[in-house]
Amino acid sequence: MTKPPDLVVTGRIATLTGDTGFGWMPAIALTNGRVSATGPAAEIARSAGSATRMWRLPDGLCVMPGITDAHLHLGMAARAATALDLGGARDRGAILERIAAAHRALADAGDTITPVEGQGWSVDSFGGWPSTDDLDRAAPGRTVSLWSHDHHARWVSRDLLGAAVSRAGASASLIRREADGGPTGILHEAATSLVDPLLPAWDAFRRRAALAAYARTLTSLGVTGVHDPGELADAAGLDVGPALYRGLAREGRLALRVTASVREPQLPAALDTGMRTGAGEGRYRDGWLKLFADGALGSRSAALLAPWAADDPAGPPVGDPTGLLTASPAELLAAASRAVTGGIAVQVHGIGDRAVRVVLDVLAGLPRVAGVRHRVEHAQLVDAADIPRFATLDVAASVQPCHLCTDEPAMRVAWGTRAANAFPLASLDAGGALIPLGTDAPVESPDPWRNLAAAVSRSDPGWPEGKEPFHAEQALPVDRAIRAACLDPAITAGRDDHGRLVPGAVADLVVVPVEGLLDPGERGSRLAGTRPLAVLIDGDVVHLAPGYDPDA
Repeated sequence: MTKPPDLVVTGRIATLTGDTGFGWMPAIALTNGRVSATGPAAEIARSAGSATRMWRLPDGLCVMPGITDAHLHLGMAARAATALDLGGARDRGAILERIAAAHRALADAGDTITPVEGQGWSVDSFGGWPSTDDLDRAAPGRTVSLWSHDHHARWVSRDLLGAAVSRAGASASLIRREADGGPTGILHEAATSLVDPLLPAWDAFRRRAALAAYARTLTSLGVTGVHDPGELADAAGLDVGPALYRGLAREGRLALRVTASVREPQLPAALDTGMRTGAGEGRYRDGWLKLFADGALGSRSAALLAPWAADDPAGPPVGDPTGLLTASPAELLAAASRAVTGGIAVQVHGIGDRAVRVVLDVLAGLPRVAGVRHRVEHAQLVDAADIPRFATLDVAASVQPCHLCTDEPAMRVAWGTRAANAFPLASLDAGGALIPLGTDAPVESPDPWRNLAAAVSRSDPGWPEGKEPFHAEQALPVDRAIRAACLDPAITAGRDDHGRLVPGAVADLVVVPVEGLLDPGERGSRLAGTRPLAVLIDGDVVHLAPGYDPDA
C-alpha cells in the first residue's frame, strides 16, 4: 500500500520540468523528504491521508525549487559575518572612520590586543590604494587586517606588513610598493596568506557556531544548498572545509546542502583520504579542486588579452600591463590532471579574457569525472571567440551577476570598450552553456534575489534614476535565470535529483510571492525584493517568515 504524502501543496508550482519555462503545475506532494507526485490539484489531494498536511497557496504565492548558490565561500562568509564590514563605506573618510570606530570600541573595553579584522574596501571606493600610514592614524598601535572587496588584496597594519616582507620569498613581487620601493601595506594574491599565522585562529566551537548562524541567514533567503569553493588559505589539511562539513552531516547538524571543494595545497590530503567528487553522505558531497588562473578586477590583477586602460586612476595592474596569470598553463594542467586522475573534478578561477582562454585550453583535454562538469569560475570577461567553447567542451560558466552591479564603474574605466564582453550571460545561454549562478559571498551579499535581478535587468535597484542597464542585450529571461540558480548547479554537480520539483527529487523548495517571477520590475526591483515565506529542505520546514502560517 502506497504511503500517503506528508505534505500536499496546491496552488502554483514552478517545477522547472522541460527545457524552458517554469513548468507550472497546480499541486505537489512530498513524501519521506522527496517529491512523490505533481499534477492536478484534485488528483494530488485524493492521495492525502489523515496525517497529511495540506497547504493551499493564495493566488499571490508560488512554490519553486530551493536555490543553490554555486559559488559561496561558506566558512569565510560565516567568519566575515562576525567581522568589520567596510562594504557600505563609499569613500576614504567613511572607510577610515569605520576602522577607527572598531578600534575605539576595543580600546574602550580595555582591549589592546585583539586585532581589527574585516573586509569590503576597494581601490575604487577608497579613491586610490590605502597604506599602513592610514591605519596608523585610524587604529594606532592596533593589528589590522582588512580584505579587499574582491578578496584578492589585503590591507594590513605595519606590524603585519613587516612580517610579510620578511617572510615573502617568491611572493615579494606581490607586495605593492611606493615609487621609492617601500612597501605600502597592500598584499596581493598569494602574498595575502603571509600574515595568516600571525592572526588568531578560530577554534572548532567558534567555527561551528558561526556556520550555524550563517546557515540560518542563507535558508531565510531561500538558499537550500551551496557549492563552497574553499577558503583563501594555505592550509594543507581538510579540517577547515570538507572534513568539517562531512562531520556535521554525519551528526545530522548540517543545516543545508554543501558541496565543498579543496584548494591546491589540500589536494594531497584529499587524495590520500579518498575524497572523490560526488561522494558524500546526507547533505554533504565532495566537490572540485579549485585552482586560480588570475587575479581580479577590483585589485587590478585579472589577466587580459590586451593591456588594461592606461588612464585607469588606480594605476597599473599587478604583473605586466595585461595583468597577472597566477599560474602558468603548464602548472594548471599538471594540478588539474593529478586531480582528475584521482577522481576529483576541477574548477578554475578565471576573470580576465586571457585567463578564461587559458582555463578553457587546460580543461579541453580533461575527461569528465563522475558525470560532474568542470567549471570556469567567474568568467567575468570572455572574448567572443571563446563563448561557444563552454558548450562545446561541456564546461560550466559559474558566474556571479551581482558583481556586475558592484564592478560596473571599474569595468567601464579599466576595460573600456571591452566591457561589452563582460558577463555575457545571454550569449553563453544562446551557445548552450550551463550557467550555475552564485554570489561569491562574502565578497558580495549572499542575497540570491539581488543576484537574479542583476542577471535579468543588468542593473541595480539602487542605481540613480536615468542610469542605463549595463549592456542590456546580455540579460537573461526570468525563467532562465531561475533555472540557472536552481537547476544548473545541480546539473553541474551531477545531481539528477536536485534543482527541479519532479517525482524522486529531494523536497527542497521555497514559497515566495509570484509577482517578481512574472514581472521583475524596473531595474529588477520586484525580483530583488523577493523574500521567502517558507523554506523546506528534505521536506522539513527550516524557515517561516514572521506571521506566515501555511497551515492556517
